Amino acid sequence: MVRTGLGLLLSLVVLIAPAGASDPRQFGVVADDTSRTSLRFRQQHIESPRGPREVEIIDKQSYSIRHAQYFALDGRLAYAAVQLPYVNVEQSFENSRRPSAQDDGVGDVMIGLGIGVYRVPALSRDALKEYDRNGLSSACTVQVAVPTASYVKNQSVNLTSNRWMVIPSCQLGWTQQQWVLEGVASMNWFSDNTDYRTGTFQQDNSYSMKAMASYSFIPEAWLAATLEYQYGGAVTRGVRSDNDGMNNWTAGAAVNFRLPGRNSLRVVGEWPISTAEGSSETKEISLVLSHVW
Repeated sequence: MVRTGLGLLLSLVVLIAPAGASDPRQFGVVADDTSRTSLRFRQQHIESPRGPREVEIIDKQSYSIRHAQYFALDGRLAYAAVQLPYVNVEQSFENSRRPSAQDDGVGDVMIGLGIGVYRVPALSRDALKEYDRNGLSSACTVQVAVPTASYVKNQSVNLTSNRWMVIPSCQLGWTQQQWVLEGVASMNWFSDNTDYRTGTFQQDNSYSMKAMASYSFIPEAWLAATLEYQYGGAVTRGVRSDNDGMNNWTAGAAVNFRLPGRNSLRVVGEWPISTAEGSSETKEISLVLSHVW
C-alpha cells in the first residue's frame, strides 16, 4: 500500500508540467539496481543586453558530481539523484565603465526524481539482456534546485540566484535499431528572490521543446543533433522589467563513447541560432564522465 501510494505521488509530481532540456539518451532503460555517478564540467558564455549599447558578459565554469540510484516502483523504472556543483563566475561588461567581478564556491544542490511512464519497465540485469528496446517509450522527471549556496545581497555577481527552481520535464522517444529520436517538453518555475539588492527579483516561467536524434555508428559510440525552442522567462528587478523574454532557437550536438570498466565519456555543445531582442545569448560545452556501479 505504501509503495503504491508513493508511486501515485511521484507520478503526480512529475506529470504536473513538462520541463527542462536534457542530453540525448538520458531516458534509456537500465537494470533496476543500477547506480550511476557522473562528473560534469560545463563552460558557459552568456551575453545579456543591459542598455542601448551595454552588454553584460558572464563566463561560468562549473564542476559537478551527480549520483543517481535506479529502482523499481510499481513495476516501472524510477530513480532518485542528487547533484552538487562547484562554480566559478566571472562578470564583465562591453561598452561600459562598470568594473568586472568574480565569485567562486559550492553552488546550489539539485535533487532529481524520475519515473518511466510508458515502456520503461523495471528489469533485472538478466531480463534486460532480452528486452526489445525498439518502439515508443516515455518517461518524466522533476528536478529541484535548492538555494544552498552563499549569497551576498549587495554583491554584483553571486553563485546563486537565491531562489528555488523547479524543473519538470517529460520525454517521448522512438527507438529503431541504431536510431533514437526524442522529444522533450520542459518548464522552469522560479520562486522570488526577496533579498535582491534593488527589491524583489522575479522571473516568469520559461518553457522549452527539444528535438533530439542520435545514431549509433558503432556499438561503443553514438552521435546526436539537437534543436530546441525556448519561450518566456522574462525578469523583473524591483519594479523594472528587463523586457528579456525568450523567443529563441538553439542548436546542439553530442557524441558519446563507451569506455572500458563500465565507464562512458560524453561531449555536448549548444549554441544560439536565433535570439529574441533583449534576451540573453548562451553558448556552452560540457564534458561528462560517468561510471555505472
